[in-house]
Amino acid sequence: MSIFSLGNLALGTAGIAQMTAALARGDLDETARLGAQAGPVVVERALADPSRQVRLAAIVAAPAVEDRAELLPALARAAAAPDLRTAIPAAAAARTIARGLAARELADDLAPDDVDAWRADFERLARDPARAIEVRTIALDTAATLGHALDPDALGFDLAAALADPDPAIRATAVALVPDPAPEAARAPLAAAVIGEADAAVALGAAQALCAGLAFDDPAPVRAALGAKGLERIKALVAKTRSPAARDAARCVR
Repeated sequence: MSIFSLGNLALGTAGIAQMTAALARGDLDETARLGAQAGPVVVERALADPSRQVRLAAIVAAPAVEDRAELLPALARAAAAPDLRTAIPAAAAARTIARGLAARELADDLAPDDVDAWRADFERLARDPARAIEVRTIALDTAATLGHALDPDALGFDLAAALADPDPAIRATAVALVPDPAPEAARAPLAAAVIGEADAAVALGAAQALCAGLAFDDPAPVRAALGAKGLERIKALVAKTRSPAARDAARCVR
């Protein structure tokens, strides 16, 4: 190892120690500032550290780093780890970074193929039944957001697969993430959920996702996708609640 490499390693170790100490004092702003000062290479190294406190400091710092998108693969690995005290905040930090990417035009130095690969990482995490449901739902949101960063009209995940998940929290998250109005490709899986979903709240959410946009769109294709069974199920669901979701769903049966 060259003297320059040794120097960089020492600087990185000092930066990790400083931001970890700031976290121990409860100073989250200083933790983020020190992480941003240290840079993505140091923060990525800290995300894989054996110490939980070091990993937590890196998670706090990650959204403040200048090239923060480069940390998404490391955050996906941290979110997949068994320690929930770091896995859940790692997933949340990735979602924060993804939202920043989706809020503006993609930078020239970010390759769309890389962003799509990161999106796929989080979709795989969301579909992994071995992971905690808190991690999975945040990961699904992150996948959807990264999809939007590439294409504002993209869903960002396989809706039919998410609606087939055994956990109703994933199914509920999936329908909540459908854009308004629902894309044409989402109509069939959403209609199937309205008809066959055992959880009434998820079925109502699917109906809301399908029907909310009918204030601005032609209702005929949506009603055709639902068919008689779907429309009858919506009537039954709407009759049981006066929630905003029910009001949106009712647009299909007026």
